[in-house]
Amino acid sequence: MARAAHPEAMAPSKPGRTRTAPPQMPPRFPMQGRYRAYTLFDATGLIYLLMGFGVLHAVRALGDGGAAWRAVLTGWASPGYVAFHLLALASVLLVGVRFFRLFPKAQPPRIGPVKPPPGPVIHGMLYAVWIGVSVLFAAILAGGIFG
Repeated sequence: MARAAHPEAMAPSKPGRTRTAPPQMPPRFPMQGRYRAYTLFDATGLIYLLMGFGVLHAVRALGDGGAAWRAVLTGWASPGYVAFHLLALASVLLVGVRFFRLFPKAQPPRIGPVKPPPGPVIHGMLYAVWIGVSVLFAAILAGGIFG
């Protein structure tokens, strides 16, 4: 059976030569300077959580029958849900663009005997694939393919 540790168990055996400063928030946190991008990126996590709850609600409605599913579709047509889905689209675009900016910097200097392509070429390929997959999924969901 575990018992509580002594409160001083992790204290250093002798005091250090310098005191640590008390924690303080940066002066321009959270919505000024470079912190704005970090705060907006972190806020997309909340949007994704809400989207996940919406997916769970839709899956449950599918299991409850056609009337429940039609009620979900009617609810999604309301202006509030349309605005939320536009916000979710903006969140996905923000995270995607941020990832694509970081991707060329994370590439190794050599891949075997071959050097990776320059950053703009990698960006172009990533965006082309992203647009192509988006168009493919839109065609599938619209019933143009497999419909």
